[in-house]
Amino acid sequence: MVLMESYFFCASVRLGVLVICFVAALKSTIIMWLIFTNGTAFLFSIIRIFESHYKTSAIVHDSANWIEQYPKELMMFFQLYNFCHIVTCTVAAYGAYKLKKYHVIPLAIFEFLYTVQVVVLVIISLRIARHIVPLATLILLTLGLTFYAMLVAYDTLALIAFIEIMFLVWSERYQRLYGADPLNPVLMDRSLKGMPDNPSPVLQQPIIIYVMPKVGQKLWDMQPQKWWKNEIIQKEIEEKEDSSDYFQREELLSKVLLRNAINGKHLKV
Repeated sequence: MVLMESYFFCASVRLGVLVICFVAALKSTIIMWLIFTNGTAFLFSIIRIFESHYKTSAIVHDSANWIEQYPKELMMFFQLYNFCHIVTCTVAAYGAYKLKKYHVIPLAIFEFLYTVQVVVLVIISLRIARHIVPLATLILLTLGLTFYAMLVAYDTLALIAFIEIMFLVWSERYQRLYGADPLNPVLMDRSLKGMPDNPSPVLQQPIIIYVMPKVGQKLWDMQPQKWWKNEIIQKEIEEKEDSSDYFQREELLSKVLLRNAINGKHLKV
């Protein structure tokens, strides 16, 4: 059983993968453009926010010191990461269009890592925002960030579902039943045997004879008889047989003897 059969209950999983590829490529392109235009300025602004709210955290201080020492290497890593993400989006879009399962696996790995990053950033951002924004804004911010994290996780599950569907449609059993083209499935048994295209042909119902009939069931055209009626009919048959034997022995034979006696008297006279 696959994880999902449709994308947001209105589109196919294949179309959902194409949408995910486009959105993910656009997101990585925007991040690369920000890095090219601003450089490390946004990183230092993020560092200042973390240092102001996590003054006693040794991890935050060590990370900030490492970023200040190697800003160019970090920028190169971000650029390379986003470039690879764009490439995997392109490959996954081609795989979704041509129904290639292995082309989508790299994007599924990237989206899983992105899901983990989003969840961590959402938790840290909400912990920082509770000291800055009022309660109403914090509630709206929590709902928005939670929805975005769930959306990213849903996209990852959609990619995994597409991979499962591709493994299913390219399996030997599926191709034996529906043909080698997943976009145009055909019942192979009907095409091989030359059956008509009528989806509901009129078939003659077979005659079924039950060895053990059900209670109250009609056997052919005879009504079911009760057990006491069967006993009465059997007694009547026995009485008829006995009376016929009796009449044959007593009355018929007596009439024969009488007729012979009469004939004998006429012969004597």
